[in-house]
Amino acid sequence: MFESQNGGSPLGGLRALDNGVSRRSLLRYAGLGAAALGAAPLLSACGGGGAPAKAGATQKFGVAAFPGDAYFLDTINLENKFYTSHQLEVPKHVTPQSGVQAFQLMVAGAADGYASDTGLLMATHANSSKGKRPVLVGFRAVETTYGIVGGPNTQWPSADASFEEKMRSLKGKKIGVSAVGAGGDLQLRLALELAGLKPTDVTVLAVGPTAQGIPNIKAKRIDAYVTVQWTATRFIAKETGGSVLLDFAEEGMPDLMRNQAVVAIAVREEMAQQQPEVVQNWLAAQDKASRWIGENKEAAAKLLNDNGLGGKGLEIATEYVEHYVSTVQPKLNPMFKAPQETVEKMSELALRFGSVKKGDITYEQLVPEFARA
Repeated sequence: MFESQNGGSPLGGLRALDNGVSRRSLLRYAGLGAAALGAAPLLSACGGGGAPAKAGATQKFGVAAFPGDAYFLDTINLENKFYTSHQLEVPKHVTPQSGVQAFQLMVAGAADGYASDTGLLMATHANSSKGKRPVLVGFRAVETTYGIVGGPNTQWPSADASFEEKMRSLKGKKIGVSAVGAGGDLQLRLALELAGLKPTDVTVLAVGPTAQGIPNIKAKRIDAYVTVQWTATRFIAKETGGSVLLDFAEEGMPDLMRNQAVVAIAVREEMAQQQPEVVQNWLAAQDKASRWIGENKEAAAKLLNDNGLGGKGLEIATEYVEHYVSTVQPKLNPMFKAPQETVEKMSELALRFGSVKKGDITYEQLVPEFARA
């Protein structure tokens, strides 16, 4: 789902995707095998390691995070020293180039915790070794964060048009996504299917994450772009002079698009088994950050704008804070615990996308007992 703004080609080069996303390509996207092992030396000092923490001791803990609203709790924790107050030593965040690399680092032991696209987490879990594979310890968002921004050079349907009408307006257009098999690519394919269209009705181009989406729209290389974060959807529309064609979380969207728990919290399996108190300290720090947003709305908006929007989107950041407090936060379980029904629904979606095989994901293996709702 979420990609670093540092990732992708700096030139925003276009690359056409084939019309089918195979399981093999998804596994390649998940970055499994030798690439994960090769990541170990990169940030080996950042991970917490496997040694049990002593009572009352501060534990080193490596957090992978990117700028933006999906990682805003991490930003708050670091800024307000909530990590330290929860016995975690996190001097700075690890910033991988992509969610794929974040999981490579986690599997290699070079990062300990990461907020992830749920489908990517499940694909990595299904295809990694026991102990090293990521497990799901909570949900940060139980709604979708995806959307589609239409460029300024097309007459798009009105805001109150139906989902089907909006999707049909994309027919024959060039649609940008961050990468092959990425969350935006898969969500676009699902939306096309639900609207009665085929993948071949559009031309899908891999242009990189948000930082590359903006110049590609401006240069008319793409007509629309699939976004992965709430703020990114609105920021790209603002920066390009385009419009929000679709926000998949809004009323009127198909239930399968709208009601997805797309932001999951992951740690390495061996850490969940050997150091559950450290993981729970991390969850408690995030819970404190979540409550801090509602208690400090103005400060939260400024921090999000400065950290995730380059200081150029205070109005968008303020709107997101209100959205978080009124819509996202009330749906979260205490300490972000993961209900079996939600996990199974997302597992079925991963199966539909082809990123896992039947039987790859079970609630008991994916979710540690302390994280179950």
